[in-house]
Amino acid sequence: MLNVSLQEAKDDLLRLINLVEHGENVFIITNHIKIKLVPIIETTKPRVFGQHRNQATISENFNDPLPNSFWLGEIE
Repeated sequence: MLNVSLQEAKDDLLRLINLVEHGENVFIITNHIKIKLVPIIETTKPRVFGQHRNQATISENFNDPLPNSFWLGEIE
């Protein structure tokens, strides 16, 4: 765990980022709060094209104009 001042973080941000990338905990101490630098790890899988093919349908009237009651906020 590495504690640095805000001025040190400003002066040497690239080194601190490199430490975080390699698993080091880095805390930046300011006058009011303590900040922890952490990597954001993407956990989502890449999308697969066609994965849900034929599982959704669009009604025949999808492109028809909406009724005036919709635009006026009236409940049908």
